Amino acid sequence: MMKLVIRLVVFLLLLALGWAGAKSYIIPIEGAIDQPLAIFLEQSLERAEREGASGVVLYVDTPGGRVDAAIRMSDAILASPLPTIAVVQNAFSAGALISLSAQQIYMLPGSEIGAALPITVTPITQPEPADRKVISALRGKFRAVAEARGRPVNLAEAMVDPEREVPGLSTRGEPLTLSAQKAAETKIADGVVSSLGEALEKAGFNAQTERLEPGTRVNVARFLTNQIVAAILLAVGILGIALEFFTPGTFLPATIGIISLTLYFLGGYLAGFSSLLEISLFVGGLLLLLVELFVTPGFGVLGGLGIAGIVASVYLTFGSQSVAVGSYAIVIVAFGLFLMFRFFPRSRLGRSLVLESAIGEQAPPRDELQDMVGAIGTALTDLRPAGTALFGERRVDVVTQGEFIERGTPIRVTKVEGVRVVVRKEG
Repeated sequence: MMKLVIRLVVFLLLLALGWAGAKSYIIPIEGAIDQPLAIFLEQSLERAEREGASGVVLYVDTPGGRVDAAIRMSDAILASPLPTIAVVQNAFSAGALISLSAQQIYMLPGSEIGAALPITVTPITQPEPADRKVISALRGKFRAVAEARGRPVNLAEAMVDPEREVPGLSTRGEPLTLSAQKAAETKIADGVVSSLGEALEKAGFNAQTERLEPGTRVNVARFLTNQIVAAILLAVGILGIALEFFTPGTFLPATIGIISLTLYFLGGYLAGFSSLLEISLFVGGLLLLLVELFVTPGFGVLGGLGIAGIVASVYLTFGSQSVAVGSYAIVIVAFGLFLMFRFFPRSRLGRSLVLESAIGEQAPPRDELQDMVGAIGTALTDLRPAGTALFGERRVDVVTQGEFIERGTPIRVTKVEGVRVVVRKEG
């Protein structure tokens, strides 16, 4: 019996010493709030729990970001069994929701929290508030989190809804933003501290800390899924493939386009936006377009299905963010096409890629063209259905009746209509 008691006492002492020696884990919530950061937070909370951390410190310094990512992070913090505190440098918009989800909040000097009105941003319009349905849903989330953590519900709602006026703190028409001192006075925060160390002391956390940092995968995903970067990758991918169609056989534009699109989907995959489904839809759509262009020239069911597959893959990869990414990409593609048709053919690279007629060469007169009926030549370019052919030493712009003819194939002129020379495959 005595041995059992001794063992129990030793076990409790070791447990107490182990707990006392456990570190506090610091998780930085910095920069724009996005899905890769949400994944990093979830993984960090799991690691802290697995390694027996005494508590988790959320160091918040963010201008805000994606609402869906913020809600995901808030849910993860609320579900964590570990004690949590938010040490706020700046917690605007989505950062305010994340901070409110912690059990304790401490404000650093000069810090602010609030301004969580959701906005819509596109490249062709000024930022504007989201519709009332979105505002109402987000206001409900702020209210639920405030209730769960025992914070003033009316102030949490006023951070989202500019129609919620708080006398002495905000006026109708502007979302609530609180300074460090006001946040402490109104009980949104638990106090103002001069440093992270003071916050740990007031919260009763172990002063021994370990700061967790996002890994390479998270950093790469955050870069590739940035709206502007993703839009550029998508636009360059589209332009590269389009340029390859205009200059077949060069492969350089297609290579650049495929690399860009690969990075586009890689970002979505690393961030958890997309899976093999989205990648399969894109590849399948691209293959259908290639079949339509090279095997069955014209535009029909296969081309329509190909475009539908590509559009679906692009949308599913970024979900709610796809509208903004797509808008930016459309603007970039339009500008790129303008440059392509306006300047590219006359550039050094363009002249090296595009097959041109000799300087000073003129189209043959109509009378000469009429004599070409029945002439046999060779396709100098792919005819899809238009292109260039060589008859003896004469280069002539020709067109087929819809069929695709590969470069180097013998052809015969079937008829001439004005300056339109119609050909078919010989033999």
